[in-house]
This record gives sequence, structure tokens and C-alpha cells, in this order.
Amino acid sequence: MLVLDGDVELAGMRALETLIASGVLGSADYCKTTDSTNTRALLDVRSGNIEEALLPKCYLADGQTAGRGRHGRSWQSDLGTLTFSLVMQHALSDLRRAQLIPLAVGLGVARYIDFEYAPLQAKLKWPNDVNLGGGKVAGVLLETSGDAPGMTVIGVGMNVSSEPGLENNAQGISSRSLAQGVGRQLHRYDVLAPLVASIVSTINESQHSPITIIEEFRTRCLLTGQPISFQCKNQQCLGTCQGISESGALLVMTATGIQTVSSGEARLVRVAKN
Repeated sequence: MLVLDGDVELAGMRALETLIASGVLGSADYCKTTDSTNTRALLDVRSGNIEEALLPKCYLADGQTAGRGRHGRSWQSDLGTLTFSLVMQHALSDLRRAQLIPLAVGLGVARYIDFEYAPLQAKLKWPNDVNLGGGKVAGVLLETSGDAPGMTVIGVGMNVSSEPGLENNAQGISSRSLAQGVGRQLHRYDVLAPLVASIVSTINESQHSPITIIEEFRTRCLLTGQPISFQCKNQQCLGTCQGISESGALLVMTATGIQTVSSGEARLVRVAKN
């Protein structure tokens, strides 16, 4: 089932129809403009407006006026960026598999890039930022609601042919577009169907074969072996990333031993050269 709101782009509508017809999606909500597709999806989750039989459900908008990134940042969007949200169901009884969903989403994006645009190779910054050629090409925001704890809202933002990035970027994160990596112009809705299919497939794989997700994430991890900073007991801590645990947590060697970081954000630390 596809619900349209406003004078949406034909290419976006065709991509969603393809995803529904192939069984990748159960339904989709497509509008011309919204504040945030994640906000729109969460409102439907909280109000009980999403039928389990119609999952996964995609929320797509040609334009977002208040797109959100992780930790309260604003994700800027324009006609060269692709922003959408997926609502997916997961088993409440298996916490480990639920914790792998953020890693699986980022890995699904990376797999899409590698498959469609070889020999490009996407890297991953734990837990789910996607890096291409030294800059961030895609970011992910996962949210849940206590009103429907078995559903996860997955917001994805990808720089397809432009690289507006994040507003108020105090972390010095550079942005990069997929078109820059490919070396030619790309239309954002040509990307939508195969990208969503890769994300959904990788999330499903994480639920029945979690170790394959962990092992592949490890091969793409940008932080392993690098000095990083991270939050620990409301303090900024420093250490060296040792890799990813089997539960998907970050392993960090600090002055007091190995720390396991299962949530929050880790940042690369620039080491001054003499």
C-alpha cells in the first residue's frame, strides 16, 4: 500500500512501487514536504496507526524542514540528498539481535555502495556512520517508542549528488557525496530502491546470522587501532579502539584496561605531530 500526499516526484513514487511489488516493503507513506520523516513515523507508531502486516514501512519526503541527526544535530537536506525512514519490527526477547540493528543499517548502506559502484569501498564509523573517500556520505538515526517497543524507526540520510552534511558541525566531520566518489552525477531516487533493499536484507540477516554482520563490520571499521574519545560515566575518556565485540559494542583500551562502549558516540582524536 502506497499513500501519497502532495505533488511528489514521479521517480520517487516509481521506486516505492518497485519496493512494494517486490516484497521488500509492506507499505509506504510519501509526501512532498515534512518536518522530519522520523518524526512522522514515530507519530504513527505511537498512535498505533501502523499494521504489523504492512511492515516494513517506508516514510519518504521530497523535502525535510527539520531533519534530525544523532545527539540532537540537524541534518540538512536539499534536492541532492536522500532522506527517508523505515519502520521495522524486531523480536523483543533477543536483546543482542536488537543491538545489532544500528550496525546492520550502516553495513547495508556500505554494501549497496560497494555492489553498485565497485571498486569503491565504503567504511564504517561505529555505530553506523558511512564514510566514503575520507568523508561522511550517510548517517543513521534509530529511535524507538515505549508505546510500541517491538518497532524501530530507522532514519537514513545520504548525500547523493550534494554534500550539505550536518548543521553546527563542531566535530569537524567532512561531508562527501556519492556522486563525488563515483565521478558522475546521480539522481537521488535512482538510489532509493536498491539502497532500501540492501538495508532491509542486511537487518534481516543480522537477526538470523549475527556473527556475519559483526565480522564484516570489523573489516570496514574506521576506528580500530585509532586513538578515540568517548563518554564514560558522564566524562570524556580517551583510549585506543581495539575493535568490535561479538555483541556489537566498541572495545577500547584505556589507562585502566579494556572498556566496553555499547552506546553513545566515539570520535577520532587528532594526534599532534611535532
